[in-house]
Amino acid sequence: MQLFAHRGVSALAPENSSRAFEMALTAQADGIELDVRGVADKAMVIHDEDLQRTTNGSGSVYNLSFSQWQQLDAGDGKPPPVLLDVLAMVAGKSQVNIELKCCSAIKPVMKDIKQAMALYGFEPEQLCLSAFDHHILKAVRCELPSHPVAPLISACPLDYAACAEPLIAQAIHCHVETTNLELVEDAHARGLDVRVYTVTRELDLLRMRTLGVDAVFVDDIHWAQAVLAH
Repeated sequence: MQLFAHRGVSALAPENSSRAFEMALTAQADGIELDVRGVADKAMVIHDEDLQRTTNGSGSVYNLSFSQWQQLDAGDGKPPPVLLDVLAMVAGKSQVNIELKCCSAIKPVMKDIKQAMALYGFEPEQLCLSAFDHHILKAVRCELPSHPVAPLISACPLDYAACAEPLIAQAIHCHVETTNLELVEDAHARGLDVRVYTVTRELDLLRMRTLGVDAVFVDDIHWAQAVLAH
């Protein structure tokens, strides 16, 4: 079962910060998960629309110019990173799951994905795009017809993983509380990987392994490695 660093090693460093991603690489995470919004025509790595929780700023991210963005502190003394800078740091050493939080992220993310594959040694399968808004992934499909995508779901649908099929997805990303054996088996029968977010309890981590999920998103890679080693 693979381990993805949720917003980097967010248990030990500010979430979605350069330091959190550096710690994920040091811990040899199988993958890094991050959130992206389109701000000032760039793909910026930040989860919330509002700046207050994760930076020293306030108000909406969408009101900022790029120069104003560079003045923010994401908790590690640096501004929230630009996606392309994170991809340059990772340079194909792990998988990266890019969660698109809004439609404005589509174009800049597509641009950065293409540059990362051309410049930083990534294979397409290392860069998965996910979203709760499945219309975003449909738009991605038009731009990158064969690129890996994974719809995010928080419930266990009546038709289980069927929502992934119109998107020609490679995986489905499910909530830890609503992931059960029926959902996992249905997804696998459709040829999909199952990745589960966000696993913070030992009981849940071991349950996900028993269910046969392919990957979990965790806040602390070393903690998960230690639990699974027993």
